[in-house]
Amino acid sequence: MEMRQLKIFCAVAEYGSFTAAAEKVCTVQSNVTMRVKELESELNQQLCIRHKSGVVLTSAGQTVLDYARRILQLTDECRSALLDTATPMGLLRLGSMETTAAIRLPQVLTKYREKHPQVQLSLLTGTTVELIKAVESHRLDGAFVGGFHQNPALSQQEVLQEELVLVSSREFDSLERLTSTMPQQTVLVFRTGCFYRSTLEHWFYQAGLVPSQILEMGTLDGILSCVSAGMGVTLLPRAIAESYGERHSIRYHQLPPEIANVKTVFIRRNDTLVTPALAAFISVALGQFIPAI
Repeated sequence: MEMRQLKIFCAVAEYGSFTAAAEKVCTVQSNVTMRVKELESELNQQLCIRHKSGVVLTSAGQTVLDYARRILQLTDECRSALLDTATPMGLLRLGSMETTAAIRLPQVLTKYREKHPQVQLSLLTGTTVELIKAVESHRLDGAFVGGFHQNPALSQQEVLQEELVLVSSREFDSLERLTSTMPQQTVLVFRTGCFYRSTLEHWFYQAGLVPSQILEMGTLDGILSCVSAGMGVTLLPRAIAESYGERHSIRYHQLPPEIANVKTVFIRRNDTLVTPALAAFISVALGQFIPAI
């Protein structure tokens, strides 16, 4: 197996089509097709199935994908270990919950970019569950997630504490009045796997509250706009509610400390090399966040 084959195969798996993979690795589709066929021939296994809407991996393909990502990750680590370790450089792939990316990371990323301009940064936002899977599969070098998790594959470090608040339109002037209308309320949340969503559902269960319905939305601005319009309620960090309150007509309500106080944790795989770029980022992030813990 060649590194080029593995890189192309991983791109096909990630982007779901030969055309998109070709664009990603800067080649033509025919070359992508040829490389995947070479890999299948060498392994004597069908790795993917092509259909009208894209590509689906076979079970063998999924197995190869897991190993291919690990091989490519180790290759990058080897290259980094042989470079000048005093100068952070190369690609640093980070992940974050959308709320953390919106309110906490801009200053961190700006300071990091000023200090280490030779590092190429990428940032993926997603739910805590999605981000953990991306770190586990070597698609991210590290990520900010909600809470600690029982996962021996991860190194986990608390970087920030958030206070969660229940956010509503300005119609409701108290938590008591708001909770009394919960059977008629729509709860606006991110998709399943969101740490704040699971926290809210846990509180509802403890408090015996049953909302009218739960509506999943894809963006923070979308959730806040709907809450402002009186469509429903949501659970967000207080810092978000305070910052976005100037643009949206919202009110936030304090919750019991055992529900409200949550930790934001930076995770990375504990079996991979901490590159100079990643070490420098962790240092900058802790310098920015530690006063808030």
